[in-house]
Amino acid sequence: MPYPTYGFGEDYIETPSTTKRGFIVPVTREAIFFDRTNLVLKRAAEVGESLGLNKEKRLLDVAVGVTNTFKWRGTSYNTYQAATPWINSLSANELVDWTDVDAAEQLLANMLDPDTSEPILLRASTVLVTPAYRHAAHRIFEGSEVRYTSGGTETLADNPLAGQYTVHVSRLMYRRVLASGEAEAAAKKWWFLGDFKRAFAYMQNWPITVTQAPPNSEAEFTHDVVLRFKASERGTPAVLNPRYVVKNTG
Repeated sequence: MPYPTYGFGEDYIETPSTTKRGFIVPVTREAIFFDRTNLVLKRAAEVGESLGLNKEKRLLDVAVGVTNTFKWRGTSYNTYQAATPWINSLSANELVDWTDVDAAEQLLANMLDPDTSEPILLRASTVLVTPAYRHAAHRIFEGSEVRYTSGGTETLADNPLAGQYTVHVSRLMYRRVLASGEAEAAAKKWWFLGDFKRAFAYMQNWPITVTQAPPNSEAEFTHDVVLRFKASERGTPAVLNPRYVVKNTG
């Protein structure tokens, strides 16, 4: 008896076009000679840090849903949805105790593959919080035990979350949420849980590269520009599958 024949349908996402970013910092002979702080050369050589900060901001904007670039099967969607075709945004879920984590986990547990309608295979391993909830996250994810109270009976048990998640605290994430127009009190309560590596990617042509112009250049001969530093990179953040991360707000 021959095996049955299976086929497959079309499924694709469109990632944003990559963009080249960079700049050149020239340092003149006069700038070096009259520099009383001895910091001109040091600051000029740190041009890559500014480009790195820009890259981190763009990555965070996509990861937290401030910038939405997800395009699936020709249709653009916001990364975080409160209704179909997927639900990965949970309001009124401030990070207070293990029950709030459980609520986010249950949302992921109910996430289905759009083609097979089967549960997607994932292992949520990362939590991202603002500095305001750093200590709350430490208590919830690193505590040795939890207490259950039901019907007047208190039960002690090992913390089911201990060692299950890596917690990242991001001051810059909080600032990016504020920059999007969210109120300060609300922005502090944003937190995310999921598998970020499967949800997002950075589409990169080349990484951040810092180079120094060679000596005896035309700019040095004609304009006394004795040093030039160039920083450049080309890439863009992209959403691969938003179903792997849950956004939680207070």
